[in-house]
Amino acid sequence: MTENLKVKPDLVELHRAIDTDDTAHAWGDIPALKKAAGGKLLIATAGGIRVNVVKDALKAGADILVVGRAITASKDISHAAEAFIERLDKEEIDQFRVMTDF
Repeated sequence: MTENLKVKPDLVELHRAIDTDDTAHAWGDIPALKKAAGGKLLIATAGGIRVNVVKDALKAGADILVVGRAITASKDISHAAEAFIERLDKEEIDQFRVMTDF
């Protein structure tokens, strides 16, 4: 997998189709990716990240959740963002958000 790469990435984003209902294998084998990269790889998951998917993505091994329309298309953006933070079961530590959909 990554053994042929001269320079191994620090971060990989795994993007799934927004209409994928089966979250059990939505992003593949994240632990195997991390192991192949030497254990220092951060994995971001994106595509269809909704509040009900947060626990599945974290359980699968995701380090970063990329959330888009579930927040930006919400009628109450603040409430939507808070709902995601609550599902993390820990204090928000990310202070550097970048909005790319201009």
